[in-house]
Amino acid sequence: MRKVRVLIVRVLFLLPVVFFAGCVTTTDSPYGAKKDSEKALTAYIQLGLAYIKRNNMERARKHLKRALEIDPESAGANAALGLVYQNEGENDLAEERFLKSLEYDPSFTRGRTYYSAFLYATGKYQEAYDSFKIASLDTAFPSRSQIFINMALCANKLNKRELMLKAYEKSLVLDSMQPDILLTLATELIKDQEYSKAQHYYNKFISLLGKDNGITHSPRSLYLGIQLADHYHNQQLKSGYSDLLRVLYPDSQEYKLYRKSTSNE
Repeated sequence: MRKVRVLIVRVLFLLPVVFFAGCVTTTDSPYGAKKDSEKALTAYIQLGLAYIKRNNMERARKHLKRALEIDPESAGANAALGLVYQNEGENDLAEERFLKSLEYDPSFTRGRTYYSAFLYATGKYQEAYDSFKIASLDTAFPSRSQIFINMALCANKLNKRELMLKAYEKSLVLDSMQPDILLTLATELIKDQEYSKAQHYYNKFISLLGKDNGITHSPRSLYLGIQLADHYHNQQLKSGYSDLLRVLYPDSQEYKLYRKSTSNE
C-alpha cells in the first residue's frame, strides 16, 4: 500500500502561539493572582510547543519547566515535555511524562494524541490504535478526522484491513476535503475489486479539482483514473488520463507501470 503522507502528530501544533515576555502582573486579589498564573501557564506551554515545532528543544524545555513551576500537575506542560524527550530520543522519560499528563487529566485529548503518536513511533501499533480510539471519542476535538487517519495507519500496520478502511471512511465523513484519503480509499478498493465504491471516491476527488484550492492531478490520481476507465471500458477517458500522465509525469513510476501494462496487452 502506498503510504499516505500524513504526519501522525500533525494535530500537535494547532494552538495559536502566544508570545510571552516580561513579568506576570501582580495583584492583591487571590482571584486575580490565579488568573495571572493561568495566563502565564498557558503562555509558557504555547511557547514550548512553538519551539518544539522549530526543533529547538533547549528553548522548549526552558519554557515548559517554567510552566511546571507554576503547576507541576499541568497536563499540557507534562505532555509537551514528553514531546521534548521524544524528540531527544529519551523514550522512557517521554512515556513517563505522557502518562503523567493523562493521569492528571484523562480527558486531555490532545495529550492522548501525543501519547498515541509516541506509541506508533515506537512500534506499539495495537496500543497506539487503542489509544487513538479513545481519543476519537472526543467529538469536540478540532482535528478528529486526523485521529481516524492515524487509526487507519495503525490498523494497516496490524494487517487489519477492514478496520483500516472503516477508519479512512470515518475520517472522510468528518472532513470530505481530503484528496489523499479519497485516493487512498479508491486504491485500496480497487485491490478488493470493489470498483463501484472505488469510482465513488474517485469521483469525489475529481469534484475537488479546479475549485481554486490547490488540488491538482498527480501521477497517482491519473493512474487510478486509467485503471477505473479501463475497468468500465471507457476508452476515451482512459486515453485522456494516459495522455496527461505521459505529458505531465513522463518519469513517474505510474507512467512506467502504465507503459508496462500496455506492452502486455
